[in-house]
Amino acid sequence: MIIDIHTHNTLSETDSLISTAKYNNVDKIVLLGNVLRFGYYPVEEQVHEINNDTIKTVKKYPDTCYGFCFLNPANGVDFTLAELERCVNKYRFRGVKLEVSVNCRDKRLHPIMKKLSELNLPLLHHCWYKTVNKCPDESTPSDIVYLARRFPTVKIIMAHLAGCGYLGVDDVAEYPNVYIDTSGGQPVASLVEYAVKRLGASRVVFGSDAPYRDISCQLGRIYGADLNEEEKEKIFYANAKELLKI
Repeated sequence: MIIDIHTHNTLSETDSLISTAKYNNVDKIVLLGNVLRFGYYPVEEQVHEINNDTIKTVKKYPDTCYGFCFLNPANGVDFTLAELERCVNKYRFRGVKLEVSVNCRDKRLHPIMKKLSELNLPLLHHCWYKTVNKCPDESTPSDIVYLARRFPTVKIIMAHLAGCGYLGVDDVAEYPNVYIDTSGGQPVASLVEYAVKRLGASRVVFGSDAPYRDISCQLGRIYGADLNEEEKEKIFYANAKELLKI
């Protein structure tokens, strides 16, 4: 079995995304929403619309898709928590996705993190080390460390291993509540192996970032890694099953 914990959906491309996943023997995918549909700073109505698109896709493909609730912490607390609870309680979403609207050191994340702790659900947060084209509020692995320290009971999936690199892996190594997904950029020799060595295979999760990245190429990152079968099984599905409670 293969579970892809990092995909994005638009209603116009969802059928293609599902067929591509199936063609590559990916059994389940987690939809994080079309998070940049309205730019970096979506307002409440736009966040609601993004999540509604995910709801429609999950309903259409209930045996394949799981949803994460996309949020912008800059929006009102009442709306944000109500939207989270709507997605989780009514539509059984499995976690929360945060992008680049607010840096994860910002205290506006605190109500979301407290609710996730209460619900025992994970956060998947965009993360990248960049020297150019960095968004004003984009989070780095060192920012994730701040969040992990403050909320040790919340499991945080730090997105984009290829964007965080060796330094990002080192940053989060001592925080057991931080996982990392394997998406981001093209495969880099030995990076997956390094993440497994530093974090353990139980804290590395397969993610493709499809349709923005090619699923087959992202699968090759794991297939080609110098890991044993048990380690690959953890990355491909066992860790995700535990995080998603499926």
